[in-house]
Amino acid sequence: MFSRLTALVSGTSLPFDLGEEFARSSGFGSWQHFRGTLRADGSAVSVFRLAAPGKGDARLEAGRHGVKRLRTLRHPNVLVFKDSLEVEERGETVLYLVTEQVTPLSEVLAGMRGTDREQYLCMGLSEVVSALSFLANDAGLVHGAVSMGAVAVTQSLDWKLHGFDVLSEHQFASQYDLPLTAADWLVPAQYKPGEVAKRDWQAVKDGPAWAVDAWGLGCLMQEVYSGQPLARTEDLRNTDHIPKELLQYYQRLLASQPARRLNPKQLLEAGVLKNRLAEATSFLENLALKDSMEKDTFFKKLPSLLPSIPTPVAQRKLLPMLANAIEFGGAPPVALTTLLEIGKTLPEEDYAKQVVPILTKLFASNDRGIRRGLLENITTYGPHLPDKVVEEQIYNHVAAGFSDGNPYLRELTLKSLAVLGPKLSQKTLNQSLLKHLAKLQVDEEASIRANTTVLLGNLASHLSEATCKKVLLNAFTRALRDGFPPARVAGLKATVATAKYHSPEDAATRILPAVGPLCVDAVHEVRASALTCLEHFTKQLKAHHAELEKKAAAMAATEAAIGQGSGGAAAPGANGGGSLLNSFGWAASSLGLGRGAGSVAAPSDAGAKPAAAAAVTAAATPAGATTAPTQRRDNSAPAAAAAASNGWDEDDDLFEDMADSGAAEREARQRLSKVGVGSSRLGVTRPTASAAAAAAAPSPRVGSNDGWGDDFEDLDAPAAATAAPARPAPPAGPGSRRPLGARPVGTRAAGSTSSVGSGSAAAGRKPGGGMKLGAGRLGAAKLQADADFDNW
Repeated sequence: MFSRLTALVSGTSLPFDLGEEFARSSGFGSWQHFRGTLRADGSAVSVFRLAAPGKGDARLEAGRHGVKRLRTLRHPNVLVFKDSLEVEERGETVLYLVTEQVTPLSEVLAGMRGTDREQYLCMGLSEVVSALSFLANDAGLVHGAVSMGAVAVTQSLDWKLHGFDVLSEHQFASQYDLPLTAADWLVPAQYKPGEVAKRDWQAVKDGPAWAVDAWGLGCLMQEVYSGQPLARTEDLRNTDHIPKELLQYYQRLLASQPARRLNPKQLLEAGVLKNRLAEATSFLENLALKDSMEKDTFFKKLPSLLPSIPTPVAQRKLLPMLANAIEFGGAPPVALTTLLEIGKTLPEEDYAKQVVPILTKLFASNDRGIRRGLLENITTYGPHLPDKVVEEQIYNHVAAGFSDGNPYLRELTLKSLAVLGPKLSQKTLNQSLLKHLAKLQVDEEASIRANTTVLLGNLASHLSEATCKKVLLNAFTRALRDGFPPARVAGLKATVATAKYHSPEDAATRILPAVGPLCVDAVHEVRASALTCLEHFTKQLKAHHAELEKKAAAMAATEAAIGQGSGGAAAPGANGGGSLLNSFGWAASSLGLGRGAGSVAAPSDAGAKPAAAAAVTAAATPAGATTAPTQRRDNSAPAAAAAASNGWDEDDDLFEDMADSGAAEREARQRLSKVGVGSSRLGVTRPTASAAAAAAAPSPRVGSNDGWGDDFEDLDAPAAATAAPARPAPPAGPGSRRPLGARPVGTRAAGSTSSVGSGSAAAGRKPGGGMKLGAGRLGAAKLQADADFDNW
């Protein structure tokens, strides 16, 4: 990935960008430590810089030796080499060393306190001891400059050994070529063991390979536990900060005789640096060597170990290790729980960078155990998932669970959409999710059907209004017919929760009829929910009714104001409250009461139509319904008589004759007997000339005090009126028959008259077209009319 950079280049063509520099005191020797970014791929790295006035400078030579050694060393606890570069800058020779991104140990420890710090120190020291054991026991090398400055910390909080400028072979051939001789001026005096301080190189060669570095390890322990750099050699005698379990090993590391110093390997084998954190990290590092039983046991105990593990270590070390183990199949699905628990402690930005990519990869796994773990913990990480990631990378994998053969996985998939659904686009919701939910609402598992209704109610606010009106009520009313009581309860509660999407028409025609039977359901919860639903939508319908009444009153008031402004006279009872007749005028008009309302006005106002009464009538009449009164018998009637009806009189009303008084009926019967009405089959008496003239005269309808019009005042002619109500005309169909001499309704033009010799029976009929009854039927008809009138 990284090309070898050995050519001399100018400073402007460096393959990396230098960032912030760390404190000089935290570095090793003369090296400067910078944050850096590679231009090739933008990855973060650490850049160490060493400048010297000339190419032959001793510091530069030691630096070149350290870079060479670092390039050839490979160990988990040794800093990873990436590249090196030597350039000329402003008259100086500068050596650049590019490594993995690390931070000086002193800066990492500055942010830790208490128990977290002690556990972390044990873990870190064990890693350094492992590296020193490798150098001395396996490679036969002497580091020669072990201190806090020679240790760096990675992003996963691992301790890495570096600073190999004086790294030497233990069994060197000649002391003149020994790099360790540079320790005279490169390594501070407090870190030098006695043999090195005296320049006794033969004693170094004769002693154990770990002798020099064992002393340095003791110095490192003093620094990390005291929290301060070692200032002088005498400070090594201060053991107040050293843990009691480490004290004897610490003293053996600092023995004055090289042969008596403790081998780092023995320190590892003693187990004094082991704790829960070290054990957990060690197990994860060697996970590939563990069997399935060991893995299951470890990961079941791991959640209980988290409280004792430092939070930074769990976030930066355990989390990546768990992710890799789960992704590549090394860890069982139960490990996902621990991963998500650690993710809860991360800031939002770090969560998006570290956890979300891991979860996205895990959703693509075909392992049912991993999918189950993801769905069971969806509420933990779901809110942190970006909408775009859910839409493009996660939903398709989740949707596969809708058709899974395992009912538990289908139900988990359904419940997960309560968290993921709001993050989906309208296209995905309408074209994919709703189709799956329609199938799940008829699933064989009752709990899945009930939860589908619950999910629809929760997602209603995220659907478009058109989709809500099209889908919700159909789905909820289907749930009301479900045999599973919780499904019916879910349908009732979801209907109430989404009430704003249901119109008053839907409430009246669909919801109330469907909910009504559930009010007597055998299950208490269903009955209670049904009654609550009825109460809610009843209030909604009452509010709708009040709103319509308010609009009608406003319209009536507006029209009344317009009528008064034009100079029209208002009828009594048409004021703000309105009379009972005006309030229910539309219903009363079908009963023939409209005629009396007009006759209440004084004779002097007969020619003016009350504007207020007309406005109330118009407001109470449904849209599109109009009242078209029929033409009267004579067009020559005065206009005042026509206006006095107030738009209510219907001459062809079936109940008109029932409004006449009993005395008028008896008088009519007597007059009919005088003109010789017989019980002929035709039931028609030929009118005389005087009867025709009387029929042409208008009947007075103004001035009555009882509000009822009297059409029987002039009964000299036998054909003027009938004593029985007019018979409705039969329907004009091919199979219907009409009595002899009868004519269909409305065949005679209004206002026409009949002469005596014309032989027509039209003069004996009312405007509605019904014929007069014969004398044989008059008695029975009269009795029926009297009974109908009394009942009414």
